[in-house]
Amino acid sequence: MNIGDTLRFFRTKLKISQKDMTPEYMDASAYSRIEGNVRSIKLDELQNIFEKTGIHSSEFFRFYDLDYRQTKFKELYIYCATHLENKSKKNKLIDYYYKLKSNNHKNSTELSNYIAIKNFFGPHWDEVEEITQQEVDHIFSILINKNFYLHHDYVLISNIVRLFSAKQTDLIVPRIIPIPFDKNRNIETKKFAHNTLINIISLKLYAMDHSGAEKYIKLAKKQNKLETDYNFKLNLQYLNNLLQYLMTGEMVYIERVHDFIHILEDIGDDLHADQVKKEVKILTHDKDSKKMLESYEVGLFKQD
Repeated sequence: MNIGDTLRFFRTKLKISQKDMTPEYMDASAYSRIEGNVRSIKLDELQNIFEKTGIHSSEFFRFYDLDYRQTKFKELYIYCATHLENKSKKNKLIDYYYKLKSNNHKNSTELSNYIAIKNFFGPHWDEVEEITQQEVDHIFSILINKNFYLHHDYVLISNIVRLFSAKQTDLIVPRIIPIPFDKNRNIETKKFAHNTLINIISLKLYAMDHSGAEKYIKLAKKQNKLETDYNFKLNLQYLNNLLQYLMTGEMVYIERVHDFIHILEDIGDDLHADQVKKEVKILTHDKDSKKMLESYEVGLFKQD
């Protein structure tokens, strides 16, 4: 919905008149033109409407999607990730991918989407090329020279961190973690920032770099202390238990890992449970670090 439609939606649901929505200083006809999408609305006018009607701003903007195109992309992306053989949806995403590929001046959102598509679908679809080393180095150069990181930067880093060298990872993480101005960031941005840490820890385990995994687990534990991102906390604890088992061989830790899998199955998250089972099998049975790294999968889709 656009802003006029959203205002009308709330007004009709609240069963109040346009007059009841209109700030005292605003002409009634002016408000009517806003609802009709003929006149734009100023920020202070919208704020006054919220105060008069009791509409909460965050709730309002959940109905009025400022980022409509990106929402549609995410819906298409996630659908394709879970229905790889659906040709009509696949063709839509491929068409978008080709447009991004031909664009030599991608903005941060477009670059993030482009890498997300390549990262997840490259191994599955012949039409999508996998990320090249040249792209990795180019993106690292862009990111390391930024002074402030926005939402799509965190999405981009989460998707491409698996391809960074250990040195690149160690250089970029202190710039994004702890999240600057974290109290003003939305939940989704924080999830991608935390997911980056989860991805790095997993990568360290696949590379059999236990000391590196331990370092990033300690860093991750310092984040999210006052929030309720339990998905992050549970995954972090799972990885910590897995690391402790790999380092000590004590069965109590692998039992806790299996408890985590059972929780995922009990809540119906079978896809995640299967991913964890596969990961545990690889990490506890395979001793070839190169082979293990090649089997590692990460992407936008995994953050949920």
